[in-house]
Formats: sequence, C-alpha cells, structure tokens
Amino acid sequence: MIDEIDSRLKEWIATVIDGKLAITFEHPGAERSQPTVSAYLYDMGYSTPNSTTREIPLQISLSYLLTVQSDNQVESHKYLGKILYAAKSQSDMEVGFPALPGQFWQAIGTVPLPHFSLHVPMMIMRETDHCPVIKAQPHIGISPITHLTGVVLGPLDQPIPDAKIMLPHSKTVVYTDNKGLFSVAADANSQRAFNCKIDAKGKQFSVSVPMQQILKTPHAPFTIHLDLEV
Repeated sequence: MIDEIDSRLKEWIATVIDGKLAITFEHPGAERSQPTVSAYLYDMGYSTPNSTTREIPLQISLSYLLTVQSDNQVESHKYLGKILYAAKSQSDMEVGFPALPGQFWQAIGTVPLPHFSLHVPMMIMRETDHCPVIKAQPHIGISPITHLTGVVLGPLDQPIPDAKIMLPHSKTVVYTDNKGLFSVAADANSQRAFNCKIDAKGKQFSVSVPMQQILKTPHAPFTIHLDLEV
C-alpha cells in the first residue's frame, strides 16, 4: 500500500523537476553523491474518509518531508520552489510547513534545511456486511402488563410484614405492608409461573406460583405460604 504511494509520488516529482535530480525516500541527512530530492516519510495519521459508497474506507494521511540537497543552494531553492508550486495545484495533496525542532535535524545528522510537508491520502477499502432486505412489514407483538397482588402468610395464616420479594427476571424488589400484601407489575401472558425469592424473618425462600392459579381469582390477592417456625 505505502510503496504504491511512494511510487506514484516519485513519478510525480520526476515530472515536476524534468528528471534533473535524483529522488530518494531516505532522510535528508543520508549520504548523497548528486543533487537529490528527499521525500522522507516522517509521520502517519488518520484522515477523514469522504466516500459515500457502501464500502467503508480506512483513510490514512502519509506525511512526507520534502527537501532538496545540492552543492548549489540556488539550484536547491529553485527545485524546492517548483515542487512546492506544483503541489499547491494538486487536489489530492495537502501542503504543510511543520516547525521541526533542532533535535530532529540533529537526530538525522544534518543542519536545518528549507522544507515543507506533503500530506498524501492512502485509502483502503473495506466491504461492510450487507444486511438482508426486509420483504415484509415487521410484526410487533405487545403483551399486556398487569399488576399482580399477593399476600405473604406464615404459620396460622398470620401476615408477614416487611418481607423482601425479589423477581430475578426483572430485578424488581418490593416489600410487603403490615398486612403482608404486595403488588408487582408482570406480563401475565409470557410467564407460566410467578417466580420470586423472599427474605422474611431471617430466612430466604424460593417460591413459584403457577400463573394459571393466580389468574383464577384476578380480583383477589394470591397467597404465598411460608414455612416459618412459630
């Protein structure tokens, strides 16, 4: 991928300078035997994709540092200016003028040189997973929500107040009142049984009451008996 961008960039630079100078991708401080244009890839980063196709492009911006090295500084300036002018006319390139610190030039072993940067996009196409076409209108089923009222009783049918009732499927927690009564919202059509856990008098109980039994008397609370010691 990057080597293809390198090849196109080298061909473009060669046309701008009429093949008068050598072209390298080595850093500006590398040894040279002739006047040379250096297009040094010094940075990469994400760029904003601008495609409207169903494919999602991964777009990377390649940042090249452009310098010209020659024993004749006037010649260096001439060709650097020609490349800069030509780059400003290219719609697929972005010109920048990075302020490189002295440590950068020291690290590559040369004095600071006149330079500019070329930011060239590299796009990698990635196909998305195609969703199947929906040929029929979706059916939305809505189940009625009803409030179930129950009563928790202990020995001798004594109501148990402040019993903690937990519904595992919905994470609902309710407490019985002083008459042992409680009320919860439930989908009566989707459940075969009312399942809950009850904490009462320091004990925990797992309870399951068939929904058919509860719906027999919809206007009266259903009863949960707990086996508590008197």
